[in-house]
Amino acid sequence: MGYKIIRAVLNFIFFGIFRLHVEGRENVPSKGAIIVAPNHKSDWDPPLIGVAFDTRIIHYMAKEELFKNPIFGWIIRQFGTFPVKRGAVDRTAIRQAIRELKAGNPLGIFPEGTRIRRDGLGRFHSGMASLALMTGTPILPVAVIGSRYLPHRKGPLAVLIGKPVPVKKERPTDELVAELNEEIKGKIQQLMDDYQAKIS
Repeated sequence: MGYKIIRAVLNFIFFGIFRLHVEGRENVPSKGAIIVAPNHKSDWDPPLIGVAFDTRIIHYMAKEELFKNPIFGWIIRQFGTFPVKRGAVDRTAIRQAIRELKAGNPLGIFPEGTRIRRDGLGRFHSGMASLALMTGTPILPVAVIGSRYLPHRKGPLAVLIGKPVPVKKERPTDELVAELNEEIKGKIQQLMDDYQAKIS
């Protein structure tokens, strides 16, 4: 019930007030585990992407600081979000992430690890690619545009969902992690570039 109420409210806010534009919903698999990999500009990103995915609930791995505000923490928990400690290997969060994938759920991980308060993409950390390689889970690249300024709206607000990138299950060496990160980063950048070209 909490999820349905929160989703209805956020749908009104994002689609009704902020006029959120979503592309690529047809690329979201109807079932099965997948890692959703968006760029990160704002604390609004988890619920924003959550409403963009209208058929599935994304179970986010998000920094534990977001849960300090009890109201916001409750809201993002309704979208399947669970905390991860930054700056160290959080084995509890990793085990939870693997459980979500084994259950066939979409798992959301921000590859940049934190909000990037500037134009463009930041450095990708190893977590998303390592987890994908360890489990052989495909990755869904997602580009978020305009969330950096929320709750103010400056320019277009959009969530662009790319096609799934298949990942072969194998040991996540530094080389394989870097290669996969670059591939996903390139696809997110391409989604942004194509959208900007279209609206220019």
